[in-house]
Amino acid sequence: MKYLLYIFLTFPFVLFSQTEKAKIKKDFIIHNIVDDDTYHSLKLKYGISKRKIIKWNPELKKCKFLSDCSEILKIKILINEKNQSIINSLQDSILIEQSVDSNEFFFDTPDTLDFISSPTIDSLIFQKKDTIINIAVLLPFFSNTTDSVISTTPSKKLNHKRFLTKSRISLDFYSGLLFSFEEFFNGSNLKLNLNVFDTYHSIDTIKKILTDIDLNSMDLIIGPLYQNNFDFLVKSIDNPNVTIISPLQSSSIKKTYLSNNDVYFFESELDKKIAYTSNYIFNKYLKDIHSSNTISIFLKEEDEGIKKIISNFLKDWNDRVIYYEIEESTISEQMKEKEINSISDIVFIPSNDPVFVSDLISRLHALKDTNMIVFCNEDILNFELIPHSELYDLNVYFFSEKNPGFDNKKFIKSFFEYFSTNPQSKFVQSGYKCGTYFLNLFFKNFIFSNEYNVLGTYYKFILQPNNIYRNEALKLWKYEKYSINEVSEFNENQ
Repeated sequence: MKYLLYIFLTFPFVLFSQTEKAKIKKDFIIHNIVDDDTYHSLKLKYGISKRKIIKWNPELKKCKFLSDCSEILKIKILINEKNQSIINSLQDSILIEQSVDSNEFFFDTPDTLDFISSPTIDSLIFQKKDTIINIAVLLPFFSNTTDSVISTTPSKKLNHKRFLTKSRISLDFYSGLLFSFEEFFNGSNLKLNLNVFDTYHSIDTIKKILTDIDLNSMDLIIGPLYQNNFDFLVKSIDNPNVTIISPLQSSSIKKTYLSNNDVYFFESELDKKIAYTSNYIFNKYLKDIHSSNTISIFLKEEDEGIKKIISNFLKDWNDRVIYYEIEESTISEQMKEKEINSISDIVFIPSNDPVFVSDLISRLHALKDTNMIVFCNEDILNFELIPHSELYDLNVYFFSEKNPGFDNKKFIKSFFEYFSTNPQSKFVQSGYKCGTYFLNLFFKNFIFSNEYNVLGTYYKFILQPNNIYRNEALKLWKYEKYSINEVSEFNENQ
């Protein structure tokens, strides 16, 4: 089967097409730097990110802050389709003339330009789409291993479980993505050009796709799934108007992206939730010098990375912070009864090991100390062996961007009516949320920094130091007697 996956992947409303490679016209204005200028103020004024400012002004690479380079008096600001409307809306006119034979730019502008009404911090300027959007989806379907299943089995009798686990993840995500497309475009005159590729988890395959297909003509690229494949693709896309999404990566990304594109990691970062929790504990229970609270932190032996994150927030309070590093699956195998019974005040359990966490919660609940406060990983929601009453008695809190009480019945019913199957996999909903979010972004042009809700998941993308955008719409939740509620007093700046 060729790398371009046709089977399963067509819908009545989908048009497959490729366009000629986009030719990017590069026009600039010259900005005179003043004392109050920062990268962020320039972003608000011109709708262009720090990394793009540096891209067109390489002399700024050594300047972490603009104020570090007082000798640089003028910089070029790129005008493209995304920020053209902002430039046009500046109250003072800017006349641009580009020399054909040189890199010099001539301009006529007053010494100062009035600021326009600025978008909220870290919001993005998107070119609103009118009628059509071009999307490429690159996922490892591993169709080369499933040919016999596809070709010999009637579609109504396909057994989903016969596919490889890696194939099922991609197929589940893609089915949710398709459903978001169907829902968005159904009954409208909007059009979608959809290109779908099987990457096989192979950079060589991606190279061939890039040779045969002009991905620079896309508005939106979803995938590839694996990190090294994704990084290779990002480096290969040079049209700054292409938005590239890593759909399922929740791990921390250490790499700094120097791409001219907007790069998004759609899943929130797991380590960031641990950091938020640690910071909240510090501000709420340790920062007050009159507080006598002690913090007990339970870690598995292999959780060195997690310990480092927590220690960054609590390192100045070591006399009141106790780390229990457990080598076994259950604490009763390592800690004596007397030591367990001495635990009090605040407990933090960042592990997502169901055996470890369930055993620890059970032992803590046996203490019958109703004054204890316990912070857990959000995976506590999936540990069905722990009764809700125990979590309520222990005042359990956790950070999550998802609303634990959100009712998905309507989505499940409508998905079943369309596909004749239940969306049992979490990857189905991930695909649906990803498609819904970005289609609304491109066509309805809502402000990116405002919080947006899809299927009970909150989205607020923030630009990270390594030049990627990541969801940080995290909220603090608490087990109440009969429900799980958001802690209204929580401030994300804590």
